[in-house]
Amino acid sequence: MKQAKSPKEFVFHRREPEIQREMVAAANAEALFARDVVSISDSLIEGTQLENRTIDSLFIEDSVVERVNLSNSVFGSIKLADVRLVNCDLGNLEARAMSLVRVEFINCRMTGFRAGKLECQDVLISEGDQRYSQFRFSLFKSSEFEACNFEDADFYGADLSGARFRRCNLRNAEMSKSTLVDADLRGSVVDGMQLNAEDIKGAVVDASQAMLFAPLLGIRIA
Repeated sequence: MKQAKSPKEFVFHRREPEIQREMVAAANAEALFARDVVSISDSLIEGTQLENRTIDSLFIEDSVVERVNLSNSVFGSIKLADVRLVNCDLGNLEARAMSLVRVEFINCRMTGFRAGKLECQDVLISEGDQRYSQFRFSLFKSSEFEACNFEDADFYGADLSGARFRRCNLRNAEMSKSTLVDADLRGSVVDGMQLNAEDIKGAVVDASQAMLFAPLLGIRIA
């Protein structure tokens, strides 16, 4: 008699940005961002104030963006591939469409960050402040979040399948209609998360989180 096969275990794997070690610093980043269509590759952009811009299209690849202020800027579309953003101010940045492939946000301010149609592949958001950010109906593939502050963030309808949340603050985050199958929430603050029993199905939680979700699932712990 053949034995029944056990369910295949989900294996998480995020690919890091493929960035060359030596890059040429952009000579005049402010002039580059004065255009309606911005295209940058193989560059280091650092220490530039670029807030309150309105830009049709932004494309950056194989680059590092460090200590750049893009707060309160509005973009028609943003496409980033193999990019690392470090200590940047992206507060209240808005984009109607956004594609991120092998992108890392390290200690960036992202309060009020608003992405319309957002598709993420191999994305890391680490530390920083992401309160009130909006990721409604976004897609996150092989993505992880580390020590983030997503308090009051909006993930309504987002696909977070297999995502990793490590030491994150998800207090009062909107997760209704989201997909959390194989999403690892262990070690994160989940008090007040807005979601339904169906939404949490398949997520990985620790014992203390299970106690919080028990009433949602109709479980009474005596």
